[in-house]
Amino acid sequence: MGWFGGLFKKKSNVVLPCERTGDCPYEYDKESDRDVEGMPFVEGDPRRCPEYGHVCPEYMEDFNLSVAELNIRATIHCGVVLDQLGRAGKLDPDSPEHRALKERFEEVVSQYPPERYPQYY
Repeated sequence: MGWFGGLFKKKSNVVLPCERTGDCPYEYDKESDRDVEGMPFVEGDPRRCPEYGHVCPEYMEDFNLSVAELNIRATIHCGVVLDQLGRAGKLDPDSPEHRALKERFEEVVSQYPPERYPQYY
C-alpha cells in the first residue's frame, strides 16, 4: 500500500475540481503551487487524477502534505523518472534541461535522504 496506504479513506461523494469546472486548476500552465507529481498514487482512491494517476492536489491536506512537501516529493519523483528515461535512451542526458533537473534532484536527495525521510519517496 505504500507510505500513504493507511490514509486511504473511501469517499463516495468525491467530485474532482476538473469534473466541476471542466478544467484542471493544477495544470502546469496554471502555475499552481500544488504540484500533482508530489501527490501519492493510491490505487482505487476516488480522489485520483484521471490524467496523471496521482491523487489530485486538491486533497493534499487529507494526506497531511504541505506545498513545500509536495515540491520535495515532485522533485524526487521527476528525478527518478528522468533517470529511467535517460537509461532507456529516451532523453538526452547532456541537455541543459536534464542536467539542471538532475542537479536539483541530487540536491534534494542529499537534503532529504530516503532513510530519514521515507515519506518523500
